[in-house]
Amino acid sequence: MDLIELKIKLHQMCVEKQRDILDNAKAAMDEAQIAANEYGAPRDRYDSFRAQLLRKRDLHAAQYEKAMNELDFLEKLDPSNQNKELTINTLVITNKQKFYVSIGIGKITLPEGEFYAISPLAPIFQTLKGKTTGDTVVFNGQKITILELI
Repeated sequence: MDLIELKIKLHQMCVEKQRDILDNAKAAMDEAQIAANEYGAPRDRYDSFRAQLLRKRDLHAAQYEKAMNELDFLEKLDPSNQNKELTINTLVITNKQKFYVSIGIGKITLPEGEFYAISPLAPIFQTLKGKTTGDTVVFNGQKITILELI
C-alpha cells in the first residue's frame, strides 16, 4: 500500500475513534442529567446526591467539549499532504514504532501493522519535531532513527 493511502486510512480511523469517544461522552452526560432530573429537587440542605449527579454531568460535558475540539482539529487536517520534516499531520515510521501525529488517541491496529496516533504535545513528538528522514535521536535511552516521513 502506498504511504499516502496508509496515512489517509489512519486519519479515517482516528476520526472514527474520536466520533466514538464523542458519542460515549454525550451519552454519559445525558444519562447523568436524566438521573438528576428523575431524582428531583434536593430533599434538604444536606442532600448532596443531586449535586453529585450534576457534577458527574459537568465532568462528562467537559469530556464532550474536549472530544468535540479534538474532532474539529482532526477534521481540519489534510492527510494527503506530504511532509518532508516531522510536524503535525505526519506519518512517521521509525526503527522502533510507527506514529501518526494528530491527536492522542493511542494504538490503532491495521493489517499494515500497529500505529500510534499521538498528540503534538507528546514527549516523543517534541524530541522528533523538525527532524527528517534518516535523522537519529535518543529518547528514553533508546536510539530512534526516522526511516520514512509522509
